[in-house]
Amino acid sequence: MKNVLFIIPFLGRTGAERVILNLINNIDRVKYKPHLLLYSDIEERNSLISQLNSNVPVFYLNVKGRARYNLHRIIYGIRKCCFENNIDTLLISDGTANAFLSPFLFLMGRKVKKIARESNLPSLYERNSIARLLYGYFYKNYDSIIVQSNDMMSDLVLKMKVPKDKIVKINNPLDYLKIQKMSLQQADFSFPKDKINLLTIGRLTYQKGYDLLLTSFSNIKNDNYHLTIIGTGEDKSDLLKMTNDLQLSDKVTFIPSTDNPYAIMKQADVFISSSRWEGYPNVVIESLACGTPVLANNYPGGINEIIDGTNGVICSLTDELFDGLEKIKEIKNVNFDKNKILDIYREYESLY
Repeated sequence: MKNVLFIIPFLGRTGAERVILNLINNIDRVKYKPHLLLYSDIEERNSLISQLNSNVPVFYLNVKGRARYNLHRIIYGIRKCCFENNIDTLLISDGTANAFLSPFLFLMGRKVKKIARESNLPSLYERNSIARLLYGYFYKNYDSIIVQSNDMMSDLVLKMKVPKDKIVKINNPLDYLKIQKMSLQQADFSFPKDKINLLTIGRLTYQKGYDLLLTSFSNIKNDNYHLTIIGTGEDKSDLLKMTNDLQLSDKVTFIPSTDNPYAIMKQADVFISSSRWEGYPNVVIESLACGTPVLANNYPGGINEIIDGTNGVICSLTDELFDGLEKIKEIKNVNFDKNKILDIYREYESLY
């Protein structure tokens, strides 16, 4: 049996964190024993820890501040964990820290297989010049680099100068049975009645494009639509002010992040993905698993590999939101191939 160490800063509600949770909980326990290493034990940052299988060992590094400024503590902690637990494979999913750790991977042991998992388009979010150099010079130290979409692969190869032969494309997995079960539970929120209810979920940040969505939504004069935004983040106050300035307060509802978004997803008429870019939009897959069609902005990051016209519509949200909403009315049933999810888990395991 191989010992696999999964490394991520926190186990919260972001897409990358939910992917790690799914990978651990659905790993083949006959062949692999999963371990989890987190940078911190801050309770509010690890809201999904209760959903982790109870027999998975969890280690905390108690890192304070940004990872790049705590490399010595992280490197020592990973090395210590590898040697004390006879780790065969480690999988790191921490964006920029993947790059900063890459020159020091040899310290983890020659026989340990090292895998990096990217969760975004680094050329769009990474502004640190040192990190960008590390991608080109040291990312090749990983045995495999997992990306989720063709856009991510192109971004790493063409813009970050990562060797293509190191890159493996695997779409993100999800826990289909868990989502189905949770979607049937009582939701802690009710949509307005007699409205066409639009839903979007995510961090309230520039990347997610909620400012674009609110601007476009303000141009729709049809009062039948209501928009609900679920999430927390640094742009919340600006988005609330924008909603008020655009006179949308009676047409837009903000609610904080919830432990069970799936019960709300299932009730929505349309899920909207308004991002400026993504690595691979997990929340879109989750919406489809709940049977809710998706209207997505035409952004880079795999959306074209998910939405095919039978399960949603891709458009430019800045000037085609209303047309997209009209087109999506033609979609009556969303078909979701749950068998593909099992294939994704096996693809990951083939790298361990």
